[in-house]
Amino acid sequence: MARPNDSIQELVVFSGNMERLLGSFFRQENGASHAYWRPPTDVYETAENVVIMIEIAGMDPDHFQVEFRDKILRVTGTRRDKHLRAACHCLEVQYGDFASEVYLPGQYDVDAINAEYNDGFLTITLPKTKVEAKTITVNHTDDDRHTQAKNYK
Repeated sequence: MARPNDSIQELVVFSGNMERLLGSFFRQENGASHAYWRPPTDVYETAENVVIMIEIAGMDPDHFQVEFRDKILRVTGTRRDKHLRAACHCLEVQYGDFASEVYLPGQYDVDAINAEYNDGFLTITLPKTKVEAKTITVNHTDDDRHTQAKNYK
């Protein structure tokens, strides 16, 4: 049986693998790569939910997309630089196209996934579903194959 921390560790490892994959995926045939950047992303669990919090300040919620498919949560969009600058002394804020993908093992209520954008943070909440164990009864049947096999010999 998996421990709760095992799934978080799996998320961290897979997230790193996905970043490397995205880097190679967006590299074009001539070796040039599209300028995608990945916003800071937190992934954590509560007893009832898995929560993904992405820092993408200065955005209009209509300018990014959220998709959950095949256990991968993908957030994409474009942050435009609207500032006119005569000179730059330090530029650390990233602009342009971004993508963030997080692999989420487990079962979730897809119809109840919630996304909210507030104070520059996109918070996506995926409610966990409880996987119920089911005991399966094995029925006893008269197997004519054994009888046929004996008669065949």
